[in-house]
Amino acid sequence: MTQLRDASVLITGASSGIGEHLAREVVARGGRVGLLARRSDRLEALATELRETGGTAVWAAADVTDPAGLTEALDRISADLDATDIGADIIVANAGTNLPENPSRYRPGIAPKLYDINLQGMVRTIDWAMPRYLEAGRGHIVGIASVASFFGFPGSPSYCGSKAAMRIHLQSLRVTLRRRGIRVTCICPGYVKSELTDTVDHKMPFLWETDRAVRLIANSIEKDRGEVVFPWQMRWMVRTFRCFPPSVVEWILRPR
Repeated sequence: MTQLRDASVLITGASSGIGEHLAREVVARGGRVGLLARRSDRLEALATELRETGGTAVWAAADVTDPAGLTEALDRISADLDATDIGADIIVANAGTNLPENPSRYRPGIAPKLYDINLQGMVRTIDWAMPRYLEAGRGHIVGIASVASFFGFPGSPSYCGSKAAMRIHLQSLRVTLRRRGIRVTCICPGYVKSELTDTVDHKMPFLWETDRAVRLIANSIEKDRGEVVFPWQMRWMVRTFRCFPPSVVEWILRPR
């Protein structure tokens, strides 16, 4: 079991949404947080807020698509958390985004960008932590994927594809690293209120408030759960659709 109390937790994509709220939840549970995202003003404001509540919060701005800048920022956060031997007890690869891929308004470059942020950003973060975790024989890797990792939803091939690659990457790490003492958790949320969902113009069934989602995520980390899909309606849909032939699933998902 991974307790958040007294743990150092490094969160990417911490300036808004799940990352921001998870930082508050970790501090409320007695953990120390390292915040990483591109927007330094938001990171500074969040760190100040958390310190005023008596928590420990440090930050560094970086873009997960910039390998050198990301490594420098991760090193700085690790030093400020006084966790240089392991980097951080827990890393949460949360940075991610989505952009519409409408065939009638196709824009070259969107697909590579989404894979670079969602997938490669996570891989770079894990790659930074892995040597430390292997040497220490402990550590906890958490990746925020999506229910979209199970299906090819219309209009989102790169988002679905990058999240699917994240999920499988984390699953392989989980079975590979278990005997090394390193835990791996993959979180697959449905719709969670955030800046991304604020721009969505279609129905979002079973939309969760962010605070509710991060409580479940924090509990899942502490309980060392491997793969977490929520809400339960989405988990049921995943299990049901897996029983159907691909042609049936594609017919169900096809735009009408």
